[in-house]
Amino acid sequence: MTVFEGRVSAVAALVVTHIRKELLLECLSAIAAQDYPVCTMVIIDNASTDGTKELFAKGGVLADNPIIDYHRMESNLGGAGGFKEGLRIASQSGAGWVWLMDDDCIPYSDTLSALMSAAQTAEKHGPAPSFLASSVFGPKDEPMNVPSIDRRPTKNGYPDWYVGLANGMVEIESATFVSLLINAQAISKLGLPVGSFFIWGDDSEYTTRLTHNFGPAYLVGTSRVLHKRANAKSLDIMNENDPKRIANYHYLYRNNLIVQRYHYGKTAADKLVLRNIKAAATCLSSGDGGCAVRRARSAAILAGVREYLGGKYDLEDLGRLFKNSSG
Repeated sequence: MTVFEGRVSAVAALVVTHIRKELLLECLSAIAAQDYPVCTMVIIDNASTDGTKELFAKGGVLADNPIIDYHRMESNLGGAGGFKEGLRIASQSGAGWVWLMDDDCIPYSDTLSALMSAAQTAEKHGPAPSFLASSVFGPKDEPMNVPSIDRRPTKNGYPDWYVGLANGMVEIESATFVSLLINAQAISKLGLPVGSFFIWGDDSEYTTRLTHNFGPAYLVGTSRVLHKRANAKSLDIMNENDPKRIANYHYLYRNNLIVQRYHYGKTAADKLVLRNIKAAATCLSSGDGGCAVRRARSAAILAGVREYLGGKYDLEDLGRLFKNSSG
């Protein structure tokens, strides 16, 4: 294992949790068992009501851990708001890197050391990486949270995502917040995730912001994590039958449109608007579930489109970055 010199080598871990106490304990235990120790563990508790708070209170099983920095939110800020607040706190720790994940992400003992080794390799062969992502697998070893390969052309017109394959690395453009190691310098330059996204799309927006405006990012094949998400399927409204969960998809459709508009241009976003409207119409006549479920899917998609077109959202750091954007 290669260890960097000084504070640039220090890693602050960040975990966002909400009403999953047992998973949180398993996640924190796995972080504590890393062969590359973290300097602090920032825990953002999104107003859990399952006894999570008591774990860190006087007499709790984690109360006397000197590297734990626990913060309970007054209300549920969603994953987006939780990671925004957590990155704000973790980036003030003085660590050179922030390693973030949800409470259902269980790293192996060498997950972090593999990420740090890859970061050093990347810096030897090119500019400092903005972030590095672990390879994510579900309980049955199925692939999950697969990042988007960076297919943007280089000077000669070809993409170069494959140049790190000899070192077990693939250049990526965006990823999810499931074992993501972020360069603290990138956070300092480009700010925090958009908290008002609430859920879904905050990670793809933020990581796209980093790769487009700071430096390259890599998927690291030797760094693996177990993702204990209840549903290992990819995020798709057609896989959903619970009306309450379906209703939340308006965040995904709205947020994806915002990502398209601010990172790929108005034309790309306009095209996605049209595709989403067609998808909403298709939902009414296809897919599993009865009429009520189909109508709920269609309504969620259209709600996301309306929110995007109405501009009723706060872009926070993203808005400041693109304050001179036209159209």
